[in-house]
Amino acid sequence: MKKPSDFLLIERINQCPKLASLKSINDTLKDLLDSEDSFVSQIAEVIRLDPSLTTRVLDLVNSIFFGSKDSARISGVEEASIFLGLNRIRDLTAATPVIEEIFKLGKKSSSFPWVDFWKHSIGTAILTREILSFAEEEFEHEADYVAGLLHNLGILILAITFPDHFSEVYKKEYKSYLELLETEKERIGWDHAKIGAYYLWNHHISEEVVDSIHWHNQPSEAKASPKLASAIQIADHIVRQLGTCGMENYPVNSDDDNMKLEGWTILFGDNPESENIKSQLKSSLERLGQTLNGVI
Repeated sequence: MKKPSDFLLIERINQCPKLASLKSINDTLKDLLDSEDSFVSQIAEVIRLDPSLTTRVLDLVNSIFFGSKDSARISGVEEASIFLGLNRIRDLTAATPVIEEIFKLGKKSSSFPWVDFWKHSIGTAILTREILSFAEEEFEHEADYVAGLLHNLGILILAITFPDHFSEVYKKEYKSYLELLETEKERIGWDHAKIGAYYLWNHHISEEVVDSIHWHNQPSEAKASPKLASAIQIADHIVRQLGTCGMENYPVNSDDDNMKLEGWTILFGDNPESENIKSQLKSSLERLGQTLNGVI
């Protein structure tokens, strides 16, 4: 199959629908979430002022934690806030517009395994933030969660814009993620990380998110956010240990292999607590497995 030109790649990617704005949450809600003196009832009241936001938050909360189990579904915003805690509400309210639009994109590809993609993306988002906390790194405006969530967006865009190339590349097994990236470049011209980064850059997503997604498989190449790219790389590989591999068909890393990743060296290479961090990540992975168990 002939490799598309850069011009054709750009034209097709530009034809994908635009993501919803990440600034859709109003200032009042942000102030309440950031304040140590806020009450859950206040936050719930602000969410209720926006019917669209209320619907998105409840739908997302229920799909993530209860799947289709109607008997366990949460029906109230305040109940959802109490169940999730303020930090998770902050994550979800920031991410729901993005997830909603990605879901629409996924529906456009009949052959795309949406459930696997969703679980892997959510898991990577949650674990990216955990890994950065172990490294004592913080990012503003939910950049860590959103970048983890969108790290494989390029795979979805590839499935929509070049379905034949997508099938050719992703139906094969690979010895490593590096072999997959090389195959993408040979058959398509760009790897999925570059495709996703270009899409997000073209829709005015922040530089640190775009840069970290572009280089999440090779974080030493990142210019704006090497530590965020590193956390995504580690999270991406560790989440696969739960069996939530998304689309990428290569062997799952062992714990020792994860410590050999570029990202691990950048974040924890000289840290005397590396073994302790590895142990903490195991505990995080167990909790994450329970969370993802009810997704969709």
